[in-house]
Amino acid sequence: MWLFAAGTLTWLLVAGATKTGLEAAPWLVLVSWFAYVAQWRPCLRVDGHGLEVINGMRDHRIPFGAIEDIEVRYTTVICTAGKKYVSWGAPTPPSAFESGFQHLSDLKSRPYTVLPSNERISQPEAKTGRDAIVAAWQNARHAGFSASRDGVTSTWNMPVVAVGVVAVLAVAVTALF
Repeated sequence: MWLFAAGTLTWLLVAGATKTGLEAAPWLVLVSWFAYVAQWRPCLRVDGHGLEVINGMRDHRIPFGAIEDIEVRYTTVICTAGKKYVSWGAPTPPSAFESGFQHLSDLKSRPYTVLPSNERISQPEAKTGRDAIVAAWQNARHAGFSASRDGVTSTWNMPVVAVGVVAVLAVAVTALF
């Protein structure tokens, strides 16, 4: 998206459409900012102390001790003290190939007589990013993190907010004049 915006702006300026380029620049910046906030920035990080949920303009630091439950379905939801924190950037459900089915061709090609009493060899369990999130929480619970109701820190990412405000103001000024 950034390359598209920079390429479009460069093309307009090189073509001699300076006025059009200056009018399009705030819109290109706003679209690029929106793509960054909605698609590039969101993520879910796991470390030795807890989870960090980064969504758009907000960051949430959730220690393992504050987590009451984790719902891992089509998105990851962390429940703590009556609040739910949804991660926009959590791993997606695994496809069939990510679930270990790519090894089936190897097992099917083996004759049954090689296996003891015609039993199938079990497939290795594939561990996805979603499993790693829950495993980290479970390991922390077994390590002795006590349940606590506080400790969640939510902050605004001020540089992202500032760029968004400036982009919206620039678009408004361009649209009005």
